[in-house]
Amino acid sequence: MSVFELDISWATTARERRLVQWELSACDQVRGVFVTARDDVLAVLFDGDRWTFDSFIRTLQPDLNTYRKGALQ
Repeated sequence: MSVFELDISWATTARERRLVQWELSACDQVRGVFVTARDDVLAVLFDGDRWTFDSFIRTLQPDLNTYRKGALQ
């Protein structure tokens, strides 16, 4: 197991932050999520390697251009 930092600065609303928490808790490889001294960074205890963690995290982060376009329509 490893501890990885997760930058969640892209999750600016309370809804987005709840979604991140929900997705992390639903992942079988996430063993724990901890707050850090920085508001926009979480420490994630992950049962896998860096590549697997990065691949998983990319599924959480929305394409911000698509997200913003959808919000404007």
